[in-house]
Amino acid sequence: MSDSRGSISLFKAQTVLPAPEQGVLDALELASTKLGLSVREFLGATSALLHGSTVATNSVLTGSTAKTGLIINRGYEDLLLIGLGSKGKASEDMFRSHMTFPEPFIPRYLTVGIGGRINAEGGVETHLDEAAVRIALKDLKRYSVEAIAISMLWSPINNEHERRVAEIVNEELPGIPVSLGSEVNPLIREYERTSATAIDVSLKPKFSRYVLELEKRLKELGYKGDLLMINSSGGVMKAVELAESPIYAIKSGPSVGPSAGLALSDREGLGRNVLVCDMGGTSFDVSLVTDGRIIATTDNKVGPYHYNISCVEVNSIGAGGGSIAFVDPGGLLQVGPASAGSSPGPACYGLGGEEPTVTDANVLLGYLSPDYFLGGTIAIDPELSEKAVKDKLCGPLEMDTVAAASLVFAAVNQSMVKGLEEVSIRRGIDPREYLLVAGGGACAMHAVPIAEELAISRILIPRLAAGLCAYGTLFGDVIFQRSKGVITRSDEFDFEQVNSAMESLEIEGYAFLERANISPEMRSVEFTISARYPYQAWEIEFPVPWKRIGRDQLSELIELFHAAHDERHGFRVEHVMECVNVTAKASGRRSEVNMADSAPVRAEGEQIIKGVRLAYSLDDRRFVNHTVYAGEALSSGISLDGPAIIEEPQTTIVVPGGYQVSVSKLGNYLLEPSI
Repeated sequence: MSDSRGSISLFKAQTVLPAPEQGVLDALELASTKLGLSVREFLGATSALLHGSTVATNSVLTGSTAKTGLIINRGYEDLLLIGLGSKGKASEDMFRSHMTFPEPFIPRYLTVGIGGRINAEGGVETHLDEAAVRIALKDLKRYSVEAIAISMLWSPINNEHERRVAEIVNEELPGIPVSLGSEVNPLIREYERTSATAIDVSLKPKFSRYVLELEKRLKELGYKGDLLMINSSGGVMKAVELAESPIYAIKSGPSVGPSAGLALSDREGLGRNVLVCDMGGTSFDVSLVTDGRIIATTDNKVGPYHYNISCVEVNSIGAGGGSIAFVDPGGLLQVGPASAGSSPGPACYGLGGEEPTVTDANVLLGYLSPDYFLGGTIAIDPELSEKAVKDKLCGPLEMDTVAAASLVFAAVNQSMVKGLEEVSIRRGIDPREYLLVAGGGACAMHAVPIAEELAISRILIPRLAAGLCAYGTLFGDVIFQRSKGVITRSDEFDFEQVNSAMESLEIEGYAFLERANISPEMRSVEFTISARYPYQAWEIEFPVPWKRIGRDQLSELIELFHAAHDERHGFRVEHVMECVNVTAKASGRRSEVNMADSAPVRAEGEQIIKGVRLAYSLDDRRFVNHTVYAGEALSSGISLDGPAIIEEPQTTIVVPGGYQVSVSKLGNYLLEPSI
């Protein structure tokens, strides 16, 4: 929450799985109570409400989407079943021979092939078999489908057949949600386009109900503005617009992490090269900002399903506080990706969890206080952590509980280091030149060891680290992003096709900003092109500085591609460039958020030192005394030497020996080596 003075406060409420809108209202209740207001008074005085949600992502990952049917061209019924074939496993799963091939997102029995064909030039090769469509819909109705995806060949060139099928669906099954491949993801890859369409429409019933119910409850409580939601492009849009295209809500939460990291670094005067990480209960999300530029990608998956929607590039791995530690059949310790989640949660929660987690290891190592977990709002039991580690790890590893816990700590750190390497070293980027922004409730305990592995010398831990992405929403523009497939080569460049795509996308983008009530002077549209060298399996996306491309710009366009390829993959080839699609990003700048230019004033008389606690030192491999400080009592300008532990209500910062932490002018924590 940001008030009129620019002060920022963080409030956290438990997720309510059966009714996720209730969790939002509970958080608003906490905020209003803190201010001494009723929820109605609080919302009545609220100028803007921005909301990020994991409902879409979690629905796909847990298989709780709507029962969906797919209508496709006859002969292509197995498209989702085959997927990308061996190419789908090449990048990350090539050597995992024990893995089973993923089930199709829509079962084969709910996939119907229909006669009719559009050719690659957009002409009608074979007329649509409308009678077969009606018969297929009767069968799908018998299976009680709740949504229907329509994806026909070459629909990005001519979507006549898709539109007609949608009309017939509305006649035969009025009210059922429909998504068209030519609208959801109009790219020239039939699998990715169909997969994206299937995911999008499967989310519509649940996500739309959630958004509409939340808006209804907010209006009943006196909120008069538009509900804005975070999208996967790192911006915001009206909730009702996002409900119509819920695929843009997938991974929307982490998408604002880079914006938050960049804003914090900018405001602290620490540069525009930032590695941003966010460690929560389930995942560790990593992103890179170079020279203030946030990278986007179309190579995206949710679970095993590809969907190729352009969004902010975030590398997510299963390494969070709830990640479960286990010993594999080979006798090696593994941590994650399975997580205990929030229910039953880590063993120390006392909610029935019996598996040892990263949080349990941090409790045993003395980093987390049983009396001040989440500011003392949740009681944790170290004896349950010890029992879980002893029962599950000590025997197979043949070591005591402390040694096993320290091994869990080291193992999860290595997983996080690999995640950071993926976006930096493996792309030829030197992480030593970057500031590490460590967000999330759990990351501040692990920040120094992972920074040391990468020789990063400066670590910024936000005062409100647990709400890093929520902080990022304060800087998000209203963003609309759409793509069109265009296949052309640099040696025979089709200027008319490319410019036509750019023109139509620009018109669509400005129309969106008009609907979002963005004033004309605050609107802009930027373009990117996705291209590759011939015979490459995947393309890269790079920005172009023009709204139309003429013959005079072609050589510069080619050089932009070569440079982007070199930056991304570490090499370039003087070869033909093959364009695949054009993407437009329409941005509407919102009113500047008033941000305080200094840290919150600490109350006089607050006790700075809470005491001394034994905590494990990785360097000494033993427990050493750590001075424990109350984060809420530390004023701007204070510097402290490790070994120390700083306890904020929603995060704990571990400062090893040989490190110094300084409280910045904004109340954030800057960690650097003492010498």
